[in-house]
Amino acid sequence: MTRIVSAATPLVRLPKVMPSNWVLKQIAFPPPKSHFEPSCDAKGRRLPPRISPADQDRIRLACRIAGIDAEAVVGLPPVAAARLSQKQLIPTSKRALEKFLRQQKIADNMAKMPERIAAWKEERRKAKAAAVPDMPF
Repeated sequence: MTRIVSAATPLVRLPKVMPSNWVLKQIAFPPPKSHFEPSCDAKGRRLPPRISPADQDRIRLACRIAGIDAEAVVGLPPVAAARLSQKQLIPTSKRALEKFLRQQKIADNMAKMPERIAAWKEERRKAKAAAVPDMPF
Protein backbone atom coordinates (compact mmCIF):
# COMPACT_ATOMS: atom_id res chain seq x y z
CA MET A 1 0.00 0.00 0.00
CA THR A 2 1.47 3.33 -1.03
CA ARG A 3 0.88 6.54 0.83
CA ILE A 4 0.31 9.63 -1.25
CA VAL A 5 1.80 12.78 0.21
CA SER A 6 0.91 16.11 -1.26
CA ALA A 7 3.65 18.61 -2.06
CA ALA A 8 2.09 21.13 0.32
CA THR A 9 2.73 19.03 3.44
CA PRO A 10 6.39 19.12 4.43
CA LEU A 11 7.91 15.89 5.66
CA VAL A 12 9.15 16.16 9.23
CA ARG A 13 11.61 13.74 10.70
CA LEU A 14 10.61 12.95 14.25
CA PRO A 15 13.43 13.10 16.78
CA LYS A 16 14.48 10.04 18.75
CA VAL A 17 14.21 12.05 21.97
CA MET A 18 11.42 14.47 22.81
CA PRO A 19 12.39 18.15 23.17
CA SER A 20 13.59 19.12 26.62
CA ASN A 21 11.43 20.99 29.09
CA TRP A 22 13.54 24.10 28.51
CA VAL A 23 12.78 24.04 24.76
CA LEU A 24 9.06 23.54 25.41
CA LYS A 25 9.13 26.42 27.91
CA GLN A 26 10.70 28.70 25.26
CA ILE A 27 7.80 27.86 22.93
CA ALA A 28 5.08 28.23 25.58
CA PHE A 29 6.49 31.44 27.07
CA PRO A 30 8.64 33.04 24.35
CA PRO A 31 11.51 35.26 25.50
CA PRO A 32 12.02 38.73 23.97
CA LYS A 33 13.31 38.82 20.40
CA SER A 34 16.51 40.47 21.63
CA HIS A 35 17.53 37.15 23.25
CA PHE A 36 17.84 35.57 19.79
CA GLU A 37 20.01 38.29 18.22
CA PRO A 38 23.65 39.24 18.85
CA SER A 39 24.20 42.48 20.75
CA CYS A 40 27.01 44.88 21.64
CA ASP A 41 28.38 45.77 25.05
CA ALA A 42 29.33 49.25 26.29
CA LYS A 43 32.74 49.08 24.59
CA GLY A 44 31.21 48.15 21.24
CA ARG A 45 32.30 44.53 21.31
CA ARG A 46 29.97 41.99 19.76
CA LEU A 47 28.25 39.67 22.22
CA PRO A 48 26.66 36.37 21.19
CA PRO A 49 22.89 35.95 21.49
CA ARG A 50 21.60 34.92 24.92
CA ILE A 51 20.00 31.87 23.33
CA SER A 52 22.69 30.11 21.26
CA PRO A 53 22.17 29.21 17.58
CA ALA A 54 22.18 25.50 18.53
CA ASP A 55 19.37 26.09 21.04
CA GLN A 56 17.54 28.18 18.43
CA ASP A 57 17.75 25.20 16.06
CA ARG A 58 16.31 22.93 18.76
CA ILE A 59 13.42 25.35 19.33
CA ARG A 60 12.88 25.65 15.57
CA LEU A 61 12.75 21.83 15.20
CA ALA A 62 10.26 21.48 18.07
CA CYS A 63 8.09 24.18 16.48
CA ARG A 64 8.24 22.40 13.12
CA ILE A 65 7.17 19.13 14.76
CA ALA A 66 4.27 20.88 16.51
CA GLY A 67 3.27 22.72 13.34
CA ILE A 68 4.00 26.15 14.84
CA ASP A 69 5.51 29.03 12.89
CA ALA A 70 8.72 29.67 14.85
CA GLU A 71 9.24 33.15 13.43
CA ALA A 72 5.73 34.44 14.17
CA VAL A 73 4.95 32.70 17.47
CA VAL A 74 8.30 32.40 19.25
CA GLY A 75 10.08 35.31 17.57
CA LEU A 76 13.04 33.40 16.16
CA PRO A 77 14.98 35.17 13.39
CA PRO A 78 14.67 33.74 9.85
CA VAL A 79 16.93 30.78 9.11
CA ALA A 80 19.09 32.70 6.62
CA ALA A 81 19.68 35.53 9.08
CA ALA A 82 20.43 33.07 11.86
CA ARG A 83 23.25 31.48 9.84
CA LEU A 84 24.93 34.78 8.90
CA SER A 85 27.76 35.63 11.27
CA GLN A 86 29.34 39.01 11.90
CA LYS A 87 32.73 37.68 10.79
CA GLN A 88 31.30 37.04 7.33
CA LEU A 89 29.96 40.58 7.12
CA ILE A 90 32.94 42.69 8.23
CA PRO A 91 36.55 41.55 7.82
CA THR A 92 38.54 42.39 10.95
CA SER A 93 42.19 42.21 9.89
CA LYS A 94 43.96 43.87 6.97
CA ARG A 95 44.61 40.52 5.33
CA ALA A 96 40.96 39.46 5.67
CA LEU A 97 39.86 42.80 4.22
CA GLU A 98 42.20 42.37 1.23
CA LYS A 99 40.86 38.83 0.71
CA PHE A 100 37.28 40.10 0.91
CA LEU A 101 37.98 42.88 -1.63
CA ARG A 102 39.76 40.45 -3.94
CA GLN A 103 36.79 38.06 -3.83
CA GLN A 104 34.42 40.96 -4.54
CA LYS A 105 36.53 41.98 -7.55
CA ILE A 106 36.54 38.41 -8.86
CA ALA A 107 32.76 38.16 -8.43
CA ASP A 108 32.25 41.46 -10.29
CA ASN A 109 34.53 40.37 -13.12
CA MET A 110 32.77 37.01 -13.39
CA ALA A 111 29.41 38.80 -13.60
CA LYS A 112 30.73 40.80 -16.59
CA MET A 113 32.23 37.72 -18.26
CA PRO A 114 29.32 36.81 -20.64
CA GLU A 115 29.40 40.29 -22.21
CA ARG A 116 33.19 40.18 -22.51
CA ILE A 117 33.06 36.76 -24.19
CA ALA A 118 30.33 37.93 -26.60
CA ALA A 119 32.38 41.03 -27.50
CA TRP A 120 35.52 38.93 -28.01
CA LYS A 121 33.67 36.47 -30.28
CA GLU A 122 32.22 39.35 -32.31
CA GLU A 123 35.68 40.92 -32.64
CA ARG A 124 37.19 37.60 -33.72
CA ARG A 125 34.39 37.06 -36.26
CA LYS A 126 35.00 40.53 -37.75
CA ALA A 127 38.76 39.93 -37.90
CA LYS A 128 38.20 36.61 -39.66
CA ALA A 129 35.79 38.22 -42.12
CA ALA A 130 38.30 41.01 -42.85
CA ALA A 131 41.09 38.49 -43.44
CA VAL A 132 39.16 36.69 -46.20
CA PRO A 133 40.17 38.09 -49.60
CA ASP A 134 37.49 39.52 -51.92
CA MET A 135 38.68 37.52 -54.89
CA PRO A 136 38.81 33.75 -54.66
CA PHE A 137 42.24 33.54 -56.39
